Amino acid sequence: MSQALKVVGTIAGVAALIPGPHQPIAAIVAVAANVGAQLTAKKPPAQTGQSNRTTIGANQPRPYLIGETYYAGNRRHWTGYGGKVGGVENPYLLMVDVYSGAGPVEGFVAPYLDFVQVGLSGNAATGYAANHLYLYHQAGQTPEPQALPVHWTTAPGWGPDYGLSSYAAISWCLRFDEDGKRFSAGIPATGAVWRGVKAYDPRKDSTYPGGNGAHRWANPSDKAAFAAAKATWEWTRCPGLHGLRYALGTWERDETNPAAAYLKTFGVGIPIDGIRVADFVALANVCDANGWTVDGVISEPGDRDANLKRILQAGGAERCWVGGLLGLKLSAPRVALDTITEADLANDEVEAGTMQGWEQRVNTLTPKYRSPDHKWEMVPSTPVTIAAYVEEDGEEKGDEREYVLVDNADQAAQLAAYELLDARELGEIVLTCKPRLRRYGPGDLLIVDLPDDGLTEQPCVVLRRTFDPVSMTVELILRGETPSKHAFALGRTGTAPPTPALGGTEAYDAAVPSSAPPRAAYLIIRQSVAYPVDGDDTTITIEAFNATIDDGRTLSFPAQTISGVDPASTYMVLWDFEAEAFVAVSSPALAEVASTRYVIVREWTTANADGTFPPTTTPPGGDGGGGYGGGGCPIVTARILLANADRTGPGDTIEAGRIEAGMWVWAQREGEAGTPAWGAYQVTMARTFASPLCAVAGRPLTSPSHLWWDRGWVRSATIGTPAGDGKVVALTVSTAATYVLVGDDGRWWLSHNKRADAAEA
Repeated sequence: MSQALKVVGTIAGVAALIPGPHQPIAAIVAVAANVGAQLTAKKPPAQTGQSNRTTIGANQPRPYLIGETYYAGNRRHWTGYGGKVGGVENPYLLMVDVYSGAGPVEGFVAPYLDFVQVGLSGNAATGYAANHLYLYHQAGQTPEPQALPVHWTTAPGWGPDYGLSSYAAISWCLRFDEDGKRFSAGIPATGAVWRGVKAYDPRKDSTYPGGNGAHRWANPSDKAAFAAAKATWEWTRCPGLHGLRYALGTWERDETNPAAAYLKTFGVGIPIDGIRVADFVALANVCDANGWTVDGVISEPGDRDANLKRILQAGGAERCWVGGLLGLKLSAPRVALDTITEADLANDEVEAGTMQGWEQRVNTLTPKYRSPDHKWEMVPSTPVTIAAYVEEDGEEKGDEREYVLVDNADQAAQLAAYELLDARELGEIVLTCKPRLRRYGPGDLLIVDLPDDGLTEQPCVVLRRTFDPVSMTVELILRGETPSKHAFALGRTGTAPPTPALGGTEAYDAAVPSSAPPRAAYLIIRQSVAYPVDGDDTTITIEAFNATIDDGRTLSFPAQTISGVDPASTYMVLWDFEAEAFVAVSSPALAEVASTRYVIVREWTTANADGTFPPTTTPPGGDGGGGYGGGGCPIVTARILLANADRTGPGDTIEAGRIEAGMWVWAQREGEAGTPAWGAYQVTMARTFASPLCAVAGRPLTSPSHLWWDRGWVRSATIGTPAGDGKVVALTVSTAATYVLVGDDGRWWLSHNKRADAAEA
């Protein structure tokens, strides 16, 4: 450790002992010093001690129980007593074991003797231990109203003053019999399965952008607000939420005294303004999608950074610092935020390292996890081996990895696979860039397109960022990112992606795949006539026009009139390659839009017999895509971001006036706005109508009530100015309720058609 880091660590350690309002700042300094001291310790250290062995002592580290798990406990009291009863001296035994601090926990699940679950009738054991074992448990209220009961008389050294407030605990009351039929071999190993500490979930917080629900977080210095917030938290097994809970810290007081101040008793204690909460929300969503959980016990005093790493490890994440804030690097697919080209470089120096040398490479990892089927011991699972890497290395090169807070073999294997794949990525890539790129930091995905340096449209994740205010340059240190590794790591495919390598000039030649994946009907990307389709109640008329479709071809379409259509009906207007003519098929025309025989021109609704048009259908309130009739809609010439053909990433753009039901856009769920979580979502309705317009600098024209995402939802009318009238498009996007408008400068603007109030139309 450098002398500077030694000094920081000493100051932080002293400051942490001084009570007062500076403590959250001291916590940040302490964490930063600890991180600086452990820059080379990427993975959490192996944990000492065992959760299935009871420890005994008066001043033991405090346990902190996460998720649902077995724990043998910390024994705080142990005494035999009773005199002579039934011919047995001191037949009664009281053992008081603590299972978790930071209470109240969610609750007690079941007791175990010698790793066998014990049946209970109230507080009395049934079966083998009936009449000889009674136990009483508490969740760890602050304070506990009374000490844990004792079943037989009064035990020495135990009384009403021993409340063990904030501790989940059990008093085990045993009786030996004169015949030696119970516990003749000695005291059995005791333990219990518990559901541990509760956590705050921003996704269930209506005051958090995109959240919905009663969960709340408040500054512990606001005693009333924090007390109310704690009451809203719920039990969870999600690594993302427990990582956030541990980073924020556990704050406790005597809840019967409203004037009492909260004191930090567990965790790091970083103020919420010092955390990129959106990163933890994204991790929570990834873990929920993958079925990843965190279950186990950590303890303090101890290495808080190692504890945080163990929690995040269960979700495949690593902590990092972004602009002085605690953030995360996730093991999950993500969307590229920008492209780095030669024009973005501040100098000609590009350092592009390849993967690790042969001596450091590993192609096999044996994950060790805590197995409920093996008495909750840390056991090795089946080694995770990537055959292509073994062949590449010429031999099997293995290592072990402990996942201390994982109790599922499949999850441990998936996490190990991610580690193997990450170790083969390109890096480190060092680029000195112009100040435009200073907005990006660790965990962000960028495309590096520097063909002269062997990096052609290479996805890369930012590892570190350093900004030089003198030269106004930013140094980015990146690692390659192979998108296909995610499906392999999660067990969805059987073939590992190839080892990444720097490309040579021969790799820049375009290659045409021998067989293209199945696709649906073709989409028009650009056209010479903005609105070529018109009609009345019985005909649909198409004006001649030229158009570029989404495979790159430019086609000339002739003029045509389609007769015999029904009034007040919706049709999909398509170009039929085989018939070389336009056809009108009753919407939604699912079979036709799934066929490469057709080009989608647009969806058209014929007029009523009297020449008027049918009213626009308003979706139900829960649809999330409201705003029809003037609320939250872009002008027809605005560009909307589509998903690519495989629906695995962003594709081309299309004018809003050309978008149709059935198309797929690249967007975010409303509750995930501002996070790295993106996906493909289907348009279920598109309607065009007249509306007042509003102009916001740098963005497409929209209706006044249009909602933009800017660290929260804001209306065009709030941040823009009136811009006349025009035609706008109302969209419904299934599940996401959002879509992306693309500005003239290529910037993405997340938008949401939220239902407008009548006054907003």
